Amino acid sequence: MKQSALRRTTAALAAVLALTALPMAALADSETTTVSPPPAAADASVLPGVLISRSDMSDLPAGQETEITVSFRNLGDATLHKPVAAFSPSEGISLSGGASSFLLEDIPGSGTGTVKVKVRAADTASGAQTLGVELRYTYGEDPTAQNGVSNDRLTIPVAGRPAASAPLVLIGRSDISSPISPNEVFDLDITFKNTGSVAVTGAAATVAPSEGLSLLNASSTFPVPDIAPGKTSTIKVQLQGAKEIASAAQSLSVDLRFTYTSAGTPTAGSAGDKVNIPAKAAASSTSADTPVPNIVVSKFDYGGKPVQAGGDFPLSFTFENTGSTRVENIVATVDGGECFTVSGGTNTAHYKDLAPGKTQTQQLPMQAVPTCKSGAQGIMVNFKYEYVDNGKRTPVTADIRLSVPVSQPDRFQINAPVSAGMPQAGSESEITLSYVNKGRADIGNLEASLVGEGFESPASVQYLGNVAAGSSGNIGFAFTPEQAGELKLTVKITYEDSDMQAQTKEFPLTLQVEEAAPEIDFSEDLPEEQPGLPGWLPAIPIALAAIAAGVVLLLRLRKRKAEAAALGGESWNWQPDGPDTGAGGEE
Repeated sequence: MKQSALRRTTAALAAVLALTALPMAALADSETTTVSPPPAAADASVLPGVLISRSDMSDLPAGQETEITVSFRNLGDATLHKPVAAFSPSEGISLSGGASSFLLEDIPGSGTGTVKVKVRAADTASGAQTLGVELRYTYGEDPTAQNGVSNDRLTIPVAGRPAASAPLVLIGRSDISSPISPNEVFDLDITFKNTGSVAVTGAAATVAPSEGLSLLNASSTFPVPDIAPGKTSTIKVQLQGAKEIASAAQSLSVDLRFTYTSAGTPTAGSAGDKVNIPAKAAASSTSADTPVPNIVVSKFDYGGKPVQAGGDFPLSFTFENTGSTRVENIVATVDGGECFTVSGGTNTAHYKDLAPGKTQTQQLPMQAVPTCKSGAQGIMVNFKYEYVDNGKRTPVTADIRLSVPVSQPDRFQINAPVSAGMPQAGSESEITLSYVNKGRADIGNLEASLVGEGFESPASVQYLGNVAAGSSGNIGFAFTPEQAGELKLTVKITYEDSDMQAQTKEFPLTLQVEEAAPEIDFSEDLPEEQPGLPGWLPAIPIALAAIAAGVVLLLRLRKRKAEAAALGGESWNWQPDGPDTGAGGEE
């Protein structure tokens, strides 16, 4: 009975254990199931690098604009979300279109985003300008997304405008049919002719009449319309003769202030002159039969061509008594101002009298000073004379201005070009030539070019700009002949002289081009290596022999030194094989 009960108990316990083992096995299977990890995401803690660059461009001329493409390359793995590019140009450039910030599309990892902007160079800009670029974006996924910023500055090359000389403005007046009477009101046109190469802008003229005239306009300053090169502008003034006119030679002083552009920069300029106005003196106004006699220059001559600065020229002028009364005690004085002087003789001449309607011619040698500027320069002729009316002698003064064109000589020297050695086909060589401006005026728009065929040159055309008086320099061309033989080249130089006339000089050059040097193959003389033996093996016996010889020599030297010490310490001979010549005596 006990054994039967024990068997039943053991069977029940085995059944319970079996039932318990089933859920544990299932639990064990579920715990050991392999779960694949999610794909690795970009590390949001690392700020992606952004490379900012622009498209290629040539020098941007001052005052013009161009379109460039700005690229943003994402060097990281994370996508740049909602990138915004902001631009900050330097003082010499600006962005066209009114916007300075642009929204780009998302830029994936290793991807590139672009934006096109229009850049305009200022009229006064030159040299390397900069365009600041800032890219703001977010990277990473929500909720760990972070903000990032990348900055850089792009270079925008700008070619400045060349410098210009101040334009020369000639001041004149309209014709006056008859001398001005006392209390007469009349209109006078003042003309301004621009003889320069740049426009005259923002001009204003100030007038001041002589003591025998009065200005009736509300203001003595008049705005003058812009004057293009070679054009003329006019202002109208209203004048009135005085109640009593003491002198028949009245005048109106005109001072013109204006602005012109030089190298893109507004520059101040000025011009001044005095226009003559004939008038009737008060004494003659009471009688219609005795008007004030006037002396005018009816014609003059200076040789018919522009006067070279520093050169001599003959000046002759003919003056006429336009009145009905004889003039007496005439003194004519020629004043050359800063540009002209009398070349031998005096600038003053005296004439006893001149009848009505008659003429008189004066000739004198003149010289243009070397420092005189190119262009129209003035010579003032002053007349002092007297006339008698009803027994009363009246003095009269008249100033007449003559205009003479002056030209600075072209002393721009260009030396013949030379070649640096004998050129070889396929190898770069050089041609140089020197220049010096020995004149007293600047040379403008100097340009050099290398013309021909059968060669290549990285810069066959060079613009060197203006050359100041007394300056010098060198021009160099690097070129590579394409083949051996005769090579014909021409160095062409163009510039504008002091008279603003284009000049061209050409220097033909014939070179003998050598064949290209053959390449040396150093591998042909090298002995062939023997297979199986190292290259250093033959050197072992030589090294061992040298070591053995050194040991033998050292032992002999020590022996000689010991023998010398035994003989009393006298000097001993360092020669290893020769006889002992020391002071120790014979052996």
